[in-house]
Amino acid sequence: MQSSYMKIFGNLFFNVEKNNEVKDIIEQASSVLDSIIVKFGEVENEMTMGTSRIDDFVDIVIILFVRKIMEQLDSINVLYSVCLFEPAQIILRSLIENIVGLEFILKDDTQKRAAAYYLEHHYQELDMCERWLNENSKFGTLITVQNGKDEFDNVYKALEKKRQSLERVIKSKVIFQETDIARKKKLDAKKKVGKKKKKVYIQWYEVCSNIKSFYGLMKETGYEKYYDSVYGGLSFESHGLNAMMAISVDEDGGSLKCVRNPEDGGSTFGFACNFSIGVLHKIYQYLGDGENEIAEFKAFFEDFVEKRDWVNYKLDMIRNTSGKGAI
Repeated sequence: MQSSYMKIFGNLFFNVEKNNEVKDIIEQASSVLDSIIVKFGEVENEMTMGTSRIDDFVDIVIILFVRKIMEQLDSINVLYSVCLFEPAQIILRSLIENIVGLEFILKDDTQKRAAAYYLEHHYQELDMCERWLNENSKFGTLITVQNGKDEFDNVYKALEKKRQSLERVIKSKVIFQETDIARKKKLDAKKKVGKKKKKVYIQWYEVCSNIKSFYGLMKETGYEKYYDSVYGGLSFESHGLNAMMAISVDEDGGSLKCVRNPEDGGSTFGFACNFSIGVLHKIYQYLGDGENEIAEFKAFFEDFVEKRDWVNYKLDMIRNTSGKGAI
């Protein structure tokens, strides 16, 4: 069903359903993304069913990463289906973060790094609750004022249960205990050199390495050259700094690009494919597949690259379809 705003403001929105040439290219892009999502799904099935299990705990972390990567590729696919290329950049930036994180885990000290990542969610959740539920915080004061001290006490009890739950998780595995000790040491070291009243934070990858920034993480995984040119560039869309990109200027003057502009879709699509196929290869290496599986992946890779390059070329060829309203 077409949304009412697409009917009312048809002159502002590009409708891919009314342009068969662009629609055909988008369907080809969807087919390529579909094929890589299927491969991730096959890996997830193998690991979930136990036919390719190596370490139960590490495998769970990898499976969760794989599912998130599938979700983000699916999101890009959905956005591309209606030519929402720029919003897809936000998903791509997060996709890159997940892929780089997973490759870092797979590269070395896999169990230690997986433990640091696994526990980080629990630490962050507890830290957030502690800041919100402090009696002196705005949120804590609001609860007390609106619902009374008893309600605040009940909420605080839930926080205590969360803290006790994290303690039980940490005690459940030696690797978690070691990770918790390492994290506390890194935090104490940061507190000594930081400002006394300033809250000290630590990234999960700092716990299990000497890396202190996402740039360092990309460098460690071989993606250093993409930090400024790709990851940094994607921040414009993420932080709302590219509204002026909707103006198109040429020798005839300026015009406003339409919403759902079908131009310049090649780079986001290409990088989504490149990062995804790279981490998929790393997962296969971790699983230690045999000769038949390696040959199968090689055949898939060659076919995938050929189709990816063709779609990239076709996406970059879409031009002058969206100029609306001279300014």
